Amino acid sequence: MSRFAESFIQGLMNPTYQQGLFTAAQGAGSFPRRQREAEEKQRQDKGRMGGLLAAQQAASEGRFDPETRKAFIGSMQGLDMPTTDIMKTLSALQTANQAGVINNSQNQLVDLQQQLNEQASILLETDEPSRAEAASVAIDFIEDQMVNLAKETRGIDASTFVGVGDKTRAGVSQAQLQQIETNAKIQGARQQMAQSSLQQLEFGTEAWDKKAAELEAQGFRKVVQTVRTSEQQIQKANEEFKDSMVNFKNPTSAQIKEMRDKGLTVPDSVEGQRQVWRTYLKTKREKEIAAATSFLDPVAATRAEGLVKWTMQSIAQRGDFIDVTSDDIASVIEDLTPEQHSEINSLVTGKTESQVGPIIEQWLRRNYPDPFERSEQFRQAKQRKAAAREQALAEVFAANPPGVDDQGRKTGLDPNDPVDVRRAVRDLDAAISTERSTETGIGTSFIPTSAL
Repeated sequence: MSRFAESFIQGLMNPTYQQGLFTAAQGAGSFPRRQREAEEKQRQDKGRMGGLLAAQQAASEGRFDPETRKAFIGSMQGLDMPTTDIMKTLSALQTANQAGVINNSQNQLVDLQQQLNEQASILLETDEPSRAEAASVAIDFIEDQMVNLAKETRGIDASTFVGVGDKTRAGVSQAQLQQIETNAKIQGARQQMAQSSLQQLEFGTEAWDKKAAELEAQGFRKVVQTVRTSEQQIQKANEEFKDSMVNFKNPTSAQIKEMRDKGLTVPDSVEGQRQVWRTYLKTKREKEIAAATSFLDPVAATRAEGLVKWTMQSIAQRGDFIDVTSDDIASVIEDLTPEQHSEINSLVTGKTESQVGPIIEQWLRRNYPDPFERSEQFRQAKQRKAAAREQALAEVFAANPPGVDDQGRKTGLDPNDPVDVRRAVRDLDAAISTERSTETGIGTSFIPTSAL
């Protein structure tokens, strides 16, 4: 027997050696199991990490809703994550989700504000009534979206967005008025320069005509016409005075009456009457020349023109001046002649913004009473409808008084809360629509049948 075989047999007979072989064999047999356990642990760790990252991403975006939460718990339990660790992680995720929801809502509100600004720009720049009306409707729709989004987001006060549409329109109106003032200063100054360049030349000469043609080509046709009319009136006044003086005679009874109507004292003697008449003619010519040379300030005239246009657009768009069944005020304004616009412009020149509206409306009512009467009837009908709605809303609030339930949650509707008022109006409109279409019931718990 070889030396190796002999040593091996002796080792087998040694208990210590035998125990070592058993341990080694046992270790060799458990290797596949330990490898599987390590791989399983690696899989679980990888799954937990992936699940946590996905949950954290959803929470940061405010998307960790109840369904996502349920799926996360099930996934972590399937990966043998301890319950205590799951609960700790959930608490952190829910806190992050609340912040994510607010951040997401804030981003959406920023987007809505941008949309609001875009519609305000359209309202500011357009002269087209249909486009302006569409922009105004869009502004109200965006306000509703803002209010509803804020109501659904904890930490954001929805009442701060109630009325943002009206504030936007008011801002547009203020910007339009400022634009009118700015344009008046710029355009008026340019017209003043053109006017001055003509006044320096003798009317009727070749130089005056050449300069007038140049200014008309540059867009100052209105200035040229104003100066030309003024010079013609001056010529007429001078010629009439000259003729009257050349053909000087005793004043007629009509001329005596004219002087007395002007507040002059006319003596009974013929000589005295002639002297008063002569003085009267001189004064009359001076006044006519003064009137002809007292140009409207171009800045004031341009401002008045802008205010008239702006005010008429506002009047045409007002709900109480719209009668869809017949010609309305908008049609009247659209058909006004240039002469009528000029007359209105002269009435409001130098007036404040608050005075312009009543002056224009009075002129329109005096010259076009029928459309205003029809519109007045239309307005009264709207008022009656509005009063009925107010009564219905009062009954809605009476049927749903504000309070707090056992869990401390708000119940009912508070008439002093803008959000509740908007909600009541929305539900009332929905109830009326349902009532009219089905005639079987209202379909909402907030609106009493008597409110309709």
